[in-house]
Amino acid sequence: ALPNRIEILLAVVQYKTRLSKPRRGLCSSWLASLDPQNGAVRVPLWVKKGGMKFPADPDSPAIMIGPGTGVAPFRAAIQERVAQGKKGNFLFFGCRQRSKDFYCQAEWEELMRKGLLTLFTAFSRDQEDKVYVQHRIRENKKLVWDLVSQGNTYIYLAGNAKQMPEAVADALKFVFQSEGGLSASEAEEYFAALDRTHHFQAETWS
Repeated sequence: ALPNRIEILLAVVQYKTRLSKPRRGLCSSWLASLDPQNGAVRVPLWVKKGGMKFPADPDSPAIMIGPGTGVAPFRAAIQERVAQGKKGNFLFFGCRQRSKDFYCQAEWEELMRKGLLTLFTAFSRDQEDKVYVQHRIRENKKLVWDLVSQGNTYIYLAGNAKQMPEAVADALKFVFQSEGGLSASEAEEYFAALDRTHHFQAETWS
């Protein structure tokens, strides 16, 4: 979609420790301080090949789960899939607040309006009970199972490596049990088989 352009999604690291000492991310703060309007800016970088491989078959649906900045690789994948005429794009996106960190909102809404994307959102702090992407997966268990049970669907996960990947895996196994009628051990094996055959792929970082 954008062959001569590199775009990044950057969250500036800025917080206070328990002892109220300010902490700032070295690279993210530096990038945020750059202003190309004050003259040319040079950012030294290298491009590393991504670990996730998307299906070549245009009929293969892709379920993408990307909370926070984890949505960045899926923005690239969705742009490419749409440019190639591939439908079956399903995105689960989560962040704290719709008004503050709903990354790429206008882009997603335009693709939804055109029928090229199905989007599920979880804004964890916009209500009293926290809602995360794993809750949306459970809520949409019939759709998720209908897609996965076709056999040609791929599931992708990207984001923070803390608790999120395990919670998402548990939500998927719940879907396999509640909609697919599998036992707990069968759901574990089913998930392991998806992983083995690269029908489930994850890229997480801490």
